[in-house]
Amino acid sequence: MCGVWDRLVPRIERATGVRVEPASAAPKEVVVPEFRRGTADLLIVHGGDETFALEAEGLGAPLRVWAFNEHVVVGPVEDPAEVAGAGSAVDALARIARQHAPFLAFRDPGSHAIVQRLWRKGGVARPSPRWVMTDETTDPHEVLALASVQRAYVVVGHIPVAFGKLRGEGMAVLFTGDPDMRRAYVIVEPGPAHPAGAVTRALARRVADWLVSPAGQAALRDADAEAGGPWIFPRLG
Repeated sequence: MCGVWDRLVPRIERATGVRVEPASAAPKEVVVPEFRRGTADLLIVHGGDETFALEAEGLGAPLRVWAFNEHVVVGPVEDPAEVAGAGSAVDALARIARQHAPFLAFRDPGSHAIVQRLWRKGGVARPSPRWVMTDETTDPHEVLALASVQRAYVVVGHIPVAFGKLRGEGMAVLFTGDPDMRRAYVIVEPGPAHPAGAVTRALARRVADWLVSPAGQAALRDADAEAGGPWIFPRLG
């Protein structure tokens, strides 16, 4: 969506000599089954239960973190909890809790995990239904529209907001830039039960090794800068 991958592919091909052809670019509900079937020979996706299951079933090799994306706090432009002035993500969510400002509990697993972590760090022990709203959307793309109606804060991915996939009238990104709000992308190579052949496995390993190498991480930074980022952040360390 943000253009980083399209700018990275030529760099991968020049460095590894491997032709990279995207089999699919979609939510994990789509790409994980495709990897299982052997439609794809290398998978880059957010780490989580699905990727752990691939490894446990022998369909995926041991996972390696490749990069991170970032979530942000979006809220009404009037910003009653003064989230825009927060010094950290923990502070941002603590301000919402102290003010009992409406907060929409987005059912997205990434958003949920980040919010729970920030609440724990900020000592928000008992979020109350008086100010925590239930996500009643049937389509996750409608979450900002619902938040707009409720004049509620919500934690969502930065990229879909920035590129207009998530929209809500009178809503704005109020807090961004804290590593505590990042989620890891992992690289999944074919495991022993995956239908990929020996040659394909070797090529997948070559690409994966380069992506997590210092040269691959530098190329990611360059591709991200060309795409007007920061959108995708290199792995730590």
